[in-house]
Amino acid sequence: MSTTLVGLARAFSKFAGPAADAEQKKIADAIRANPEYLGGTRRDVTKLMQGVPSLVAKDGAEAVYGVGLGDGRALALKIEDGADRARIVVAMSILQNVMGVVSQEVERQLESQELLGGGVHVGQVIPAFSV
Repeated sequence: MSTTLVGLARAFSKFAGPAADAEQKKIADAIRANPEYLGGTRRDVTKLMQGVPSLVAKDGAEAVYGVGLGDGRALALKIEDGADRARIVVAMSILQNVMGVVSQEVERQLESQELLGGGVHVGQVIPAFSV
């Protein structure tokens, strides 16, 4: 089964937002209360859900990312080359600059995307677009 990015964004919007039915709301509330069960204890997606309480997010294979906010706004993205290194920066930039999400965790994730070469800091992934 597959979907489009628009379809994924619509699904996150309904699932996380006010249009959720009782079962969807129950699941979304459980994810919000225990994000480590969805993303593990050390993952960026878990830290994001802990830092933005109304948010439900899930990363997927090949750098796919879905985010839904409690007010029904949503984001779905796919990094074309499948590499995960840009996913966090792109998602956090959109959350902050387009969707107006104000969060120390979003800010932290934007600032912490360093590139290592042989275990040594050689650069940083930064957004190269503006909205």
